[in-house]
Amino acid sequence: MRQIERACFFSLLILLIWLPIPLASNRAWAWSIMEIWLAIQTLVLIAYYKGNLPWAQIKYIKWLLSALFLFQAWTLLQTVVFPLSILDYLSPQTAEIYRSLGYEQGSISLDNEHSFIALLKGISYALLALNCVLMITSSKRIKAVIIALVISAMIQAFYGAVLVLLDTKISPVFSFDEKKIATGSFVYKNHLANYLMLVLTMGIGLIISELNTTESGSWQVRIKRWLIAILSTKMLIRLCLIIMVIGLVMTRSRMGNTAFFSATIIGGIAALLFYKHRPRALTVLIISVLAIDTFIVGALFGLDKVKQRIVETSLQEESRDQVVIWSLDIIKDYPLTGTGAGSFYAIFPSYSHADVGFYDHAHNEYIQFMVESGIPATLLLGMAILIAIYQCIWTIRNRHSHLMKGTALGCLMAICGMLIHISVDFNLQPPANAATFILILVLAGISKNMPREPHPR
Repeated sequence: MRQIERACFFSLLILLIWLPIPLASNRAWAWSIMEIWLAIQTLVLIAYYKGNLPWAQIKYIKWLLSALFLFQAWTLLQTVVFPLSILDYLSPQTAEIYRSLGYEQGSISLDNEHSFIALLKGISYALLALNCVLMITSSKRIKAVIIALVISAMIQAFYGAVLVLLDTKISPVFSFDEKKIATGSFVYKNHLANYLMLVLTMGIGLIISELNTTESGSWQVRIKRWLIAILSTKMLIRLCLIIMVIGLVMTRSRMGNTAFFSATIIGGIAALLFYKHRPRALTVLIISVLAIDTFIVGALFGLDKVKQRIVETSLQEESRDQVVIWSLDIIKDYPLTGTGAGSFYAIFPSYSHADVGFYDHAHNEYIQFMVESGIPATLLLGMAILIAIYQCIWTIRNRHSHLMKGTALGCLMAICGMLIHISVDFNLQPPANAATFILILVLAGISKNMPREPHPR
């Protein structure tokens, strides 16, 4: 029976690598595969535990699971059809719209079809969190999950960079037009940049967890440690991170690169402030990531072009800031209930004051979640993220396990990077990015609560 659980964990690793490949799973057929995959895997796990789930493990992330399932319950409520007399109390503005169209009943959501799609994806994210906490039960599995992410992101970065360097006009897999910008198998460059940023920070955390905390004592010991490091898997991970940095720079994503640099600096400061028995090589590692990986490697592969794009950014030429401003009017009209998950593209044109082109997303996740789900539901998810940040800091300060501290530091950097990046983009819309972020939140809880494992004799 133990083999069934191991097979499920192996399936989870394959899923993490698979999700970015089919256009970031941001197509109906691709996210349907994810939903079916997670549903079957969850049923198998429930059968394995014979219905007696290990609640002690689930409590590691009860704050996250509660937020995710409550959010999905609210999305389900948005799709329920009510008489207009009841809808007047729930969402007067929505009831007025249905009444003006001659309907006698209606739902909170102004686009039930897309709200139902969002509901199914949301349930899958909640099931992913549940699967992760049930199966990531040891230090080895934490490492395996992070390494799976590193392999996945390295493949994406390598594939995207090679297509740019070969000056490919059409991508060989999905036949998309290539524009000398790395997109990997993603459609949108900023989504790839966000994915690489998330995995880069987790990879840095994994490397930090393997740094020596004791004094070398002599040059012989120091040289021996250098040789061991060169021949260890740590060096392979370091090389993968360099490839990912090359891919990140070649996306030419302004905020993607900015978010990574900012998250790395935040992580370095957090390590200096909260780490007890800080590894001597930690400061050197952070500096090397910023200096060698970005300024030296980046200079060879186009960091100057990213800088040029940032300098040339003009609010007069960018229309995304106007989209955010006009979206505030939607929030004022639907502050508590929102317009329905997935309904932004349908409701925004009626609030647009000029021809700014087609916007199916707000290019600001904070705004989009408040537009679609309302302020209370958005604050619910925000509280879960704040709890994750607190748990990361607690782990860095109080736990003695190198792996748990390094994992928590990687999660802290990833969360901060995501919070920065989603202020100007919609990086929680592709399932590959959203699922990876959910996994990182789960790891934040696991790194704080997983019991200390006995050392082998």
